[in-house]
Amino acid sequence: MKLMYFGDFRGRAEPIRLALHGGNVAFTDERFPQSEWPTIKPTTPRGAVPTLTLDDGTVLTESLALLRYAGKIGTPVLYPADPTTAAKVDEAVDILASITNAIAATLPLPEKEQATKRASLIAEGGEVAKALAWVDAAAAANGGGFLVGEGLTIADCMLKGPIQWILSGVLDGVPKTVLDLYPSILKVFAHVSEVPQIKKYETQQYSS
Repeated sequence: MKLMYFGDFRGRAEPIRLALHGGNVAFTDERFPQSEWPTIKPTTPRGAVPTLTLDDGTVLTESLALLRYAGKIGTPVLYPADPTTAAKVDEAVDILASITNAIAATLPLPEKEQATKRASLIAEGGEVAKALAWVDAAAAANGGGFLVGEGLTIADCMLKGPIQWILSGVLDGVPKTVLDLYPSILKVFAHVSEVPQIKKYETQQYSS
């Protein structure tokens, strides 16, 4: 099994990586430089990455579909069998994806406009602020350090993506201190980072 994505940043592939590592799934983490994208793009089914190539050659696409797939194939399984619990996981995944999408939509803007637009997203009533408030309330209500239930799910893997992006401090207009308003999110972020399989991966991949 091979997961392919740009090597320059975590991006939309990172939650999938975390789910595969969290479920102890063996895979090849293929990362390529952006300079190779013009050559690689025509070889992908939809002209986009991430892609996941299965052992039989099947190529799967769409980051959230890949995340859900990754959550179903590991040991432990990170996608609940119970329909109601699965719906709660899906709900959290989709809301977290809206944060990533809202911030990503600012990237093509002129540099001077990026910070202004992002500031409006995280201001009270802004799209990202409302999503973060929902996630924070869900984490607080669940307790125990995970978003849904008592163990790691793909919702927790998804949370790591946009929160890590904000905490990195690279987003003009989005100070990482904005997350101080959402302590339960930070609790989940820290708790998930200590899951042994994820801690091992992150230490090996990002310690330098």
